[in-house]
Amino acid sequence: MRRENSTFNLKFLSQPGVQLLHNNDYYGCSELEEFACYVVADGLLSGNDKREDPSARMAVEAVIDAFNASPSMGSRAISKYLEAAHNALRQNKGKKRCRASITVVITDYQKLRYGYAGNCRFHLYRHGKLIEESKDNSLSWEMMEEGQLPKDKIALHEERNNLDTYCGTMRTFRSTVSRKIKLRNADIFSLFTRGVWESADTNDMLSAVQVAENKPEEAADYLERLILDKTPITGIVENYTVCFVFIDKVYLDPKRGKRIKMIIIISLIVIVVVAVAVILFLWWRGRREEMRSNMQLAYHNGIEYIQGNNFVRAKGELETAYDLAEKLRDKKHKSDINNYKLLVDAVIYADDLMEAGNYETAIDAYGAASNQSRYADNLAAGYIDSKREKATGFLNVHEYIFLGDSMADIGDWNGAEDKYLSARVLASRMYYTDGKKEANDALTALYGLKEAEVQEQQAQAQAEVAAAEYIIEGDNALREGDLVAAVLFYQLARDQYEELGKESIVAAIDRKLALVDVKVLQNEYQAEYAADYIQAGDEMADQGEYVDAKRFYLLAREIYANLGDTVKLDEVQAKIDLVDLYLAAVPVGATSNADSEA
Repeated sequence: MRRENSTFNLKFLSQPGVQLLHNNDYYGCSELEEFACYVVADGLLSGNDKREDPSARMAVEAVIDAFNASPSMGSRAISKYLEAAHNALRQNKGKKRCRASITVVITDYQKLRYGYAGNCRFHLYRHGKLIEESKDNSLSWEMMEEGQLPKDKIALHEERNNLDTYCGTMRTFRSTVSRKIKLRNADIFSLFTRGVWESADTNDMLSAVQVAENKPEEAADYLERLILDKTPITGIVENYTVCFVFIDKVYLDPKRGKRIKMIIIISLIVIVVVAVAVILFLWWRGRREEMRSNMQLAYHNGIEYIQGNNFVRAKGELETAYDLAEKLRDKKHKSDINNYKLLVDAVIYADDLMEAGNYETAIDAYGAASNQSRYADNLAAGYIDSKREKATGFLNVHEYIFLGDSMADIGDWNGAEDKYLSARVLASRMYYTDGKKEANDALTALYGLKEAEVQEQQAQAQAEVAAAEYIIEGDNALREGDLVAAVLFYQLARDQYEELGKESIVAAIDRKLALVDVKVLQNEYQAEYAADYIQAGDEMADQGEYVDAKRFYLLAREIYANLGDTVKLDEVQAKIDLVDLYLAAVPVGATSNADSEA
């Protein structure tokens, strides 16, 4: 329907050049219902090669075939059409390389787009003026753009055919596709090859469309006369091909009004949506900027707190900065902040161990914090080193105290005192109040123990003196025969020495007590003998045998005297005195046992 409701009048002209046998240009078009395709190509022969060359025809046919297979005016589609022409020439199996410049125009009868590779050209005219033209992919055109060559000198410049891209090139193929151009009624566009622009300049082309009076064939005829009239002295004119398309009427969509209304409605909706989106975006961006500003502030505050050794406050600021960096998905700041956060956590952990008195573990923790500081610009390195040194000093104070305690346990009072004093001096130098107090307490306790030991030694010495005196008393009593007193003194001495732990002396006393027990047993036997003697003496006295009686009493008296039993000794002496009275009463000259014994 687009083709039927639009008017595109065209005329093309393609002729071999003057004194040339073959026309190596080619033109083709395909006008479909929705799209139309117009193509011109110029075969590129090297040197003075005047043979017939199929390159232009192959390139045009490849574009038309690709277009008919998938009609479109998208930029990618046009690039694929031109690439199809390039591939067709590269795949040719002939003896000669196939190369061609090409320009293609695709229109949907409302707009057009053109694409090219090489130095075939495109012009679009409106109201008698050239409003759009293609560029050449030549060194001459490049020199013109750089200001090294006037545009009107390109047609005769020796580098006009030195192309950096074309169909069939051995290098990477590149094509150029224009933007979409909206068409209007009475617009005219043309496609033409090198044989045209080398003989007719831009003004000639403009004159041709101006004199045509809406008839493309008149424009073509007029242009051909200009080309032939400008035949150079050599008499050679290159192959020339031109296609004029006069647009009397572009396609108008019958639903255009409804579509415009719908477009307006949609546009309003889009405007509202875009406005809301913009507002939300601005709010979101403002919010992100605010978050980023807060992140930076918290980040810098955290660093300042670290520099001021206030790690608890630094931890809070860095956690805030880290959370904001995570919300912002700022990986770089998140990584940097995390390094500082790990440093702060390590220092706080070490400080807590230090505060709890776990100095050995705190030293290791400060070492870990020092390693983490390397990833945080070595911040807090001085603080960490001083705290680790302080923890080492505190640990040394406690080690001195511990060694002192160990020496005190084994009674090395001087060694213990030396360690306690070393601990107190070190604690004083470090202003370690608790350590100094602990060392002083240990010294006070040590001096108390020493004094108690002295007192104990004095008391022990006194107890030993008393016990020794008990032994002396016991020995005296034993010598005097007072076995009861000897046992008493020996037992008192034994108890005293046993309390003092003098086991050897206790054993010696036990031997003395055993000797006393033997003597007691012997005395008991002697006392029995003495009692038997007294009984025998009493029997002799009853029988009047006073001499025998006295003899038995004397034996008993000797035993009691040895035993030291004064009571018994007095009793037996009384019996002897009585017997002596009886003997004194015996007449003189009488004989008796008593006299014989006397």
